[in-house]
Amino acid sequence: MGVILVGTLLLSLPIASTEGRMPLIDSLFTATSAICVTGLTVRNVAYDLTPFGKIVLLFLIQIGGLGYMTMASFLFAILGKKLPLAQTEAISEALSRRYWGGMSRFVSRIVYFTLISEFAGMLVLTYTFKAHGYNLMTALGYGLFHAVSAFCNAGFSLFTDSFMSFSNDPLILITISSLFIIGGMGFIFWEGVVQFWRGGRLHLHGKVVLFTTLLLICGGTGLFYLFEHNYTLLGKAEWQKWILAFFQMTTPRTAGFTALPVNMLRNCTVFLVILLMFIGASPGGTGGGIKTTTFFLLIVATWRFLKGERDVVVMHKTIAKDTFERAFYLLVLAMSVIIVGTLVLSVTQPLPFLPTLFEEFSAFGTVGLSYGSFSRAGCSLSYEFDIIGKLVIILTMFIGRAGLLTIGYALLGRRPSVTISYPVERVEVG
Repeated sequence: MGVILVGTLLLSLPIASTEGRMPLIDSLFTATSAICVTGLTVRNVAYDLTPFGKIVLLFLIQIGGLGYMTMASFLFAILGKKLPLAQTEAISEALSRRYWGGMSRFVSRIVYFTLISEFAGMLVLTYTFKAHGYNLMTALGYGLFHAVSAFCNAGFSLFTDSFMSFSNDPLILITISSLFIIGGMGFIFWEGVVQFWRGGRLHLHGKVVLFTTLLLICGGTGLFYLFEHNYTLLGKAEWQKWILAFFQMTTPRTAGFTALPVNMLRNCTVFLVILLMFIGASPGGTGGGIKTTTFFLLIVATWRFLKGERDVVVMHKTIAKDTFERAFYLLVLAMSVIIVGTLVLSVTQPLPFLPTLFEEFSAFGTVGLSYGSFSRAGCSLSYEFDIIGKLVIILTMFIGRAGLLTIGYALLGRRPSVTISYPVERVEVG
């Protein structure tokens, strides 16, 4: 919250906006969207922010992508100081890492991996923007901003139409999508990949993340092509159709960039995008949603239940009961947040239901995709909301990024387990 408030104050300064002082609610919305790496905007980033405002936004995105605890811990590591126990526990929870050993080294690897990935992406993007006619400094600025925004799954763009103007450039689309896929798969996954590369074994978590990610990407790409090849993809070359289908089905998993207008998609495609936004990225990464592993465990547990099997077995490993119980609780809490948020927006905002529902799902998944403003180019639908609607989206973004269970534990507290047992009685369900 402190970082969001600082970002709000900085974006409220007259030097941050081309129109003078930005309204406080818009500054708060933009800062929250950046820290929560969402990408929903109530201001046209390309024209409404000064260079100072864009730099502030970039720093907020980077802090949001890595997490302020990770940044602070990296400073401890640089100074050669040992992490306090409380901070080690907090980082472990934030990154979905079950064990605390070697946390300083792990955090340092995260930062170095992030910087190297973003630097590589910046070089490729700078080259491609330069090839599109931008001068070197402009191309470098665009390359840096979009590399950071993509890796952090933020979805902010310095172009009013996101990447629609570059829908014919496969190098840009593949580079951007590669960055947000790498960032979204989670640092825990890449730690496992490094161990596997050194001769170790890939743990079950890594296998589940890899399998689910590939399934969602390949399945989503095929369905998007099937649904849209005679609609939004009509008239494009075959290779371009597949690249756009790939890009549009990877970006809902919390990236937020787009190369096609969302409001032109068919209803079946919009439903598919909503589903992918809800699932989101993987634990310990830069994205949001209920996470790929949660989705996988819910499907497997349901399948096992229907077959009459008590244990949830995945790849010859039995999943701990508390793990899939946690996944179920997460699903219920996520749907509760979205239902309440959508209900409040439907009551207070006189706007069409589907775009409003889409905006709420996008906020929860920290995605940033939107039907867009009806009256202002380069802005999300939230631009049309009054202060109540904007506060609902702000709260939803914060919950989606901070984590439902984390917020739940913070508000209600964890009570010690009770040893008293009560009589068992059945309640009919279904």
